[in-house]
Amino acid sequence: MGKTVLIYKVNTVDMEKLDETLESLKTVKKGEFRDARRIPIAFGAEMIKAAFTVPEKDDKIVEELTKEINELPLVEDAEMQEMTLL
Repeated sequence: MGKTVLIYKVNTVDMEKLDETLESLKTVKKGEFRDARRIPIAFGAEMIKAAFTVPEKDDKIVEELTKEINELPLVEDAEMQEMTLL
């Protein structure tokens, strides 16, 4: 069975807690955390791009993972930007 890589754009509630938000993404249970990077947006503001792997055959896992990320206390919103097979 293959795996799918999902890449999310994550905005934090507080720019001062960007590193804490990044660490909280590693606690997600619905997908396997792969990597995360801080991406500059403008005027010192940054967002996080985070990659997770999930089983290819599970149809509901994308929705469940997105919901779990959005429910993290330090996450303002998360949006899936890319999906590809691994």
